[in-house]
Amino acid sequence: MLGLSYRPPLEIGMKCYQCDRPAMYRVADENIPLCLHCFGIYSERLDMDFFKNAVMMNNAVDSMELSTGIALGGGRMPIAEIARAMQKPQAFNNIKIANSQIGVVNTGSIEKIDAAITLSQGSDVEIAARGIKNLTQSVLDAEDLLKEDKQEVVDLIESLSSELVGSRKKATVFAILKEIGARVGEFASTAKAFNELHSVLSALF
Repeated sequence: MLGLSYRPPLEIGMKCYQCDRPAMYRVADENIPLCLHCFGIYSERLDMDFFKNAVMMNNAVDSMELSTGIALGGGRMPIAEIARAMQKPQAFNNIKIANSQIGVVNTGSIEKIDAAITLSQGSDVEIAARGIKNLTQSVLDAEDLLKEDKQEVVDLIESLSSELVGSRKKATVFAILKEIGARVGEFASTAKAFNELHSVLSALF
């Protein structure tokens, strides 16, 4: 549905059209560069447009039957099944999120982090991705972090994970890492995971 059969390669260091994250995809006829996060939003928008069109098609068939008095006997899109398929699962490949944590942080951000961790498997930044996984989990599980602080940290981790599977600019990586450290470095629940990630990234870069 996205029409991504072919897209010109992305230049190293190319930024997303919508934000400052590294671009990972090209979309639409204009080959617009998007990062992992914005591509997810774009995909969701297309899915919602398709769903609305399906509802309108069903309504048109109902209107035709009502006006003609002739049952067409089919031609309707399976709206309920499509809606169920579009629902986001709360189970991720790498990160565990409890029901009590839903609503505390944006699960869309967690989904992007989880996807980046999966993408890094088998690459030279896989060990860093494990550190990101541990830090993300410690932030989600932390009882001494406020809800607002958790979301800010998760957003920063999302940016860091996108950078690691994207352009991997050292200055950007450590700028984001510094911001994360300022928020979690002094909490017992998250300091260990942060320090371990910092050590891994320092060794890689």
